[in-house]
Amino acid sequence: MKAASANSLALLMRFQWTRGARASVVVGTSLFTAHALGLPPAAIALGAFNPLLVDNGGPYRMRLTTMLTTIVGGSISYMAGALVPPHIGIIVAVTMVAAFGITFARLVSQQMTSSSVLILVLYFAGLGGTLHTFATASYAALFVIVGGLWAVLASLVLWPIDSFRPARQGVADCYQFMAEFTANLAQAEAASVSEADQTDPGFTWRFQQRARIEQARATLAGTASRAPSRTIRFRNLTVLLETSDMLLARTMRLSELKASAARLSLAPSLRLAGEIAQWLADAEAQIASALVRRPADVAAAFARDGSLRLQFVTRRKEKLAKLQVPFHDPLFAHLLREERDALLELETAFDAIRALWTGNEPPASNFASPWGRDETPRWLDALHANWTMESAALRHALRTMIVGGVDVTVMHAININHGFWLPMTSIILLQPFSAGTVRKSVQRVTGTIAGGIFAAILAAAIANPLLMLGLITVLAGFTVATFAVDYAIFCLFLTPTFVLLGLRHPHDWQYALIRIGTTLAGALIAVLAMRLLWPERAEVELGHLLQRCSAAAANYLQALLDFWQLDLREPATRLAAERRLLAPARRACGLASNDAEEAVDRVLQEPSLGRPTEAETILRTESLTFVTYLRRLTQTITTLALVGRDSPEARARLAPIAARLERLANASVAAPDTLGRVEEPPHPAQIDVAEEQMQRIERQTAVLERSAAMLWHSSPGLEPLAAPEQQQSHA
Repeated sequence: MKAASANSLALLMRFQWTRGARASVVVGTSLFTAHALGLPPAAIALGAFNPLLVDNGGPYRMRLTTMLTTIVGGSISYMAGALVPPHIGIIVAVTMVAAFGITFARLVSQQMTSSSVLILVLYFAGLGGTLHTFATASYAALFVIVGGLWAVLASLVLWPIDSFRPARQGVADCYQFMAEFTANLAQAEAASVSEADQTDPGFTWRFQQRARIEQARATLAGTASRAPSRTIRFRNLTVLLETSDMLLARTMRLSELKASAARLSLAPSLRLAGEIAQWLADAEAQIASALVRRPADVAAAFARDGSLRLQFVTRRKEKLAKLQVPFHDPLFAHLLREERDALLELETAFDAIRALWTGNEPPASNFASPWGRDETPRWLDALHANWTMESAALRHALRTMIVGGVDVTVMHAININHGFWLPMTSIILLQPFSAGTVRKSVQRVTGTIAGGIFAAILAAAIANPLLMLGLITVLAGFTVATFAVDYAIFCLFLTPTFVLLGLRHPHDWQYALIRIGTTLAGALIAVLAMRLLWPERAEVELGHLLQRCSAAAANYLQALLDFWQLDLREPATRLAAERRLLAPARRACGLASNDAEEAVDRVLQEPSLGRPTEAETILRTESLTFVTYLRRLTQTITTLALVGRDSPEARARLAPIAARLERLANASVAAPDTLGRVEEPPHPAQIDVAEEQMQRIERQTAVLERSAAMLWHSSPGLEPLAAPEQQQSHA
C-alpha cells in the first residue's frame, strides 16, 4: 500500500501543472467568449488546444514557428477535409494523399515533426464534420486560427513556460561549480585532484562535481518533452552536459600538471597553468551565466564572430601560436595540449549555447566547396535521402496512407455520427515501430474506455451549459498537464474533454459510447497495420539502430578515404566522385540517425512510475547522447571532406577511427569494457582547420564509445546483433 501511494504521489509530482493551468486559462477564455458571442465553441477551443500541445519551451523563434505550423497547417487541412466531394472513391484517394504527404513531411523540419499528427487529425475533423460548404468550412477554419493565435499570445507573451528550466539550471550549476574551483586553482600555489588521495580538497571537489553532473543527467532525462531527440534545446543541453564532463577531466589534468610544475620548480609551466586555469574559469562562468537566464543579446556574443568567441577562442588561439616551448621545461608542451583540447571543448559549448537560445544549430560546414558543389536545401536533401524503402520514415508514411484509406472506407461503411474518431485514433496510435504502436494502443484503449465512461456519466448528469464549459476547461488543463508524462492518463482526460465539447444536445451520453467503440476499432486497425504492413524486424530496435549508426559512420569515413585517393584535379571529376562516393554514405548516416532518433524519442517518452531507476536513466541519457553526437560526427566528417584532403596526418588517423566505429557496429565480437581505450596520437604543434576537425572526430568517436559501453553494460535488452554481416546489409 505504501509503495502504491508513493508511486501515485511521484506520478502526480511529474505532472506539468503549470502548463495545465495555462491550458485551462486559454481554453476556458476561448470557450466562454465564444459562448457569450454566440459562436461555435468547438472550433475555437480546438484551435487553442493544439498549439499548447506542441509548445515544448525553448527558443521563442522555434516555439513560434512550431505553433504557427500547427495553426496554419491545421486550418488548411481542416478546410481540405471539409471540402472533399462526398464520393467514397474521391474521399479515399484524397485521404491517402493527405496522409502520406503530411506524414512524410515530418522530415522537412522539427516543426513538422511536432505538428504533423495534429494537422492530420484536423483533416479528419473536417472530413467527419457537418460543415461542407466553402463558406462554413472557411468560417470554422477562421475560428481555428483565432483560437490558435490566442494560444500563441498566451504562451509566448502573457504566460511563457520553459519545461527545460530545471535541466538548464542543473547544467548551469555544473559549469558554475567548475568555474569556482578552476578560479581557485588559478590562484593556488599547487593543487591536485588525484583520485587516490582522498584527503586532498580536490578529491572532494571532483566527487561533488561528479554528483552534480549525474544529477543534471537525471533531470534532463526526466524532462517531459515531445520528440526529445529532435528538440534543439534537449540536444544542446545534452552536448553542454557532455562537454562539462570532458572539462572535468581537463581540469583534473590541469591541476595535476600544475602540482607537478610546483614540485619541479618549473616557473614557465606554473605561470602557464595559472593563466590557463583563469582563462578557463572565466569562460565557464560565462557559460553558466548564459544557461541561468536568456542573454540580452540572445547569445550573439557566443556566435562565431561574437565578442565572447573572440575573447576566449580566437585570441587564445593567436596567443598559443606565438608561444615557444622552453627547452628545459618538459611540462610546458603538455599544458599547451591541454589548452588546445579545452579550446575545442569551449567551441562546442559556445555553439550549443548559441543554438540553445536561437534555435539555429551550427551548419555542417562553414566552408565553400572547392569544386563548386551545388548546395541542396536540407529539407529537400532529407526527402530525397529517405525516398527509399530502406527508410523507416517512408515506410511509415506509406503505412499511414494505407491506414487512412482503410479508415475512411470503414467510416463510410458503418455510417454513424462522429465516425471520424476512428481514423483519428488510428493515425494518433500508428508509430514507426510495432512495439510503440501496440503499447500506445493498449494505453489509449485503456484510457479512452475509462474516460468514455466518465464522460457518459458527466453528460447524463450535467445539463447546464455554463457548468459544462467550466468542466471542459478543467479537463483541458489536466489533459495538457499529463500529455508528455503518461499517455494512458492523458487519454483518460482527453476523452471527456472532447466528448463533452462535441455534444449536440444535453444528456447525449451515447456519444461517449460511440467514442469508445470507434477508438477500439481504430486501435485494432493500427495494430493490424503494424503487423501486416512492413512489420519491423529486430534490427530496428534501439540497440541495433545505434549499431547501424556506427556502421554508417564507419562507411562514411571509409568513403572519404577512398575519395581522397582519387585524382580530383578537375572540378567535374571531383563533383562526380563526391556524388558517387560521399553523397550515398552521407545519406546512409542520415537515414540511420533518423531511425535511431525515432527510437530514442520512444524511449524518452516511455512512462515511468516513481523515480526512474539507474538503468532507466542511463538508457535515456546515453541513447540521447549517442544519437546527438552521431549527428555531430556526420557534420564534422562533411567539413573534413572539404578541408582535409591535403593533410597526410588526417588521412593517417582516419583509418583507425573508422576501425573503432566498426567495433561499435559489431560490438558483439568486442568486449564492451575495451571500448574507448584507444590512445590518441600526438597532436601537431600548430593547429589548422583540418586538424581541428580531426580532433573533433576523435573526441566525438570517444563519446560514442563511452555511451555505447554504458548502454551495453546497463541495458541487457540492447544486446547487439550476433552476426556482424547483418550490420553491413543495413549500412
